[in-house]
Amino acid sequence: MRGVIMNAINYAIIGFGGIGRTHALAAYDANLRYSLPYSLNLSYVVTRKPIQVNIPGITNVTNLQTVLEDPKLDFISICTPNESHVEIVEQAIAYKKAIYCEKPLASTLEDAEKMNKFVRENNIINGVAFMYRFLPVISLLKEELENKTIGSIIDFKIKIYHNSYLSKEKKGVWRTLKTSGGGALLDLGSHLIDLIHYTLGDIKEIQYQSRIHFKDRNEVDEITRGEMVLHDGTIGSVGVSRVFAEQKHADEFVLYGTTGSIKVDLSNPYILQIHDFNTGSTLFKAVPGNHPSMRFYPKERDSLGFFQNCHTASIIDFANKVDGVKDCIGADFGDGLKCQEIISKLD
Repeated sequence: MRGVIMNAINYAIIGFGGIGRTHALAAYDANLRYSLPYSLNLSYVVTRKPIQVNIPGITNVTNLQTVLEDPKLDFISICTPNESHVEIVEQAIAYKKAIYCEKPLASTLEDAEKMNKFVRENNIINGVAFMYRFLPVISLLKEELENKTIGSIIDFKIKIYHNSYLSKEKKGVWRTLKTSGGGALLDLGSHLIDLIHYTLGDIKEIQYQSRIHFKDRNEVDEITRGEMVLHDGTIGSVGVSRVFAEQKHADEFVLYGTTGSIKVDLSNPYILQIHDFNTGSTLFKAVPGNHPSMRFYPKERDSLGFFQNCHTASIIDFANKVDGVKDCIGADFGDGLKCQEIISKLD
């Protein structure tokens, strides 16, 4: 936006709940840990009501236009409920600001289509926070698939199971409402659908089964399973839940091939499990410390947890994009729209 190298990239966070704070921490983590060609500066936090932000250099405002009018602002990070994304994007493009948006892109397919059209027609730099792309083990997986390590893919399964919506305290929160939330598939499944697109290719068709167990406190799906076929004919499945409690959540991506299998533990970003059918052995392959995927990802001993690490890496990738870097791997609004199209088939 302002040349290949700049002294500072300034951004504003719109919405300051849990995910907004994660995006904020990313700036400080990035500046302290990595040798960036710029300083990544969080300049504003935009909220509906005034709040106290006890961090020097950050201004809290309640009027988004005030922020967008700042000529020094390079991009905004949208961390508000899903149904508000389209309005914020429409407002931001008038000021030609780059836009980084939390997933899912929108609450409806119609809004996602509008948002993608807005940024495309106005040539706006854009990105979506599909942060699982930045797990180093996902880069390793892509390499093994390209090398045909397990032969041709017969089938695959990918799942994320959470338990937080077993709590009665979740009744009435925005994620439980049709108008603003979207359910387990839109909330969690969007990550998984993007990972499938990113590692294996586009989904051609999908059939879902979903249900709500706690009907008195939830309007949207709590559990969804989908059987799919990719454009190359590969068959697989996706599963998400916000009401499954286990001692350890086994969020995983398993691929079965003609000569073995590969398993990704989505909570362990450093190890890929490769099983060889012919020898009966299983290799636990570690991501090398000098692997390109580790450039903006900490070593295990320095980790803040994979969730924060991935968000930091994703925001650095987007800031690099704003800075003119061409080989960024983060998702854009087009990728977000593709996910929304697949999710909309649940209806």
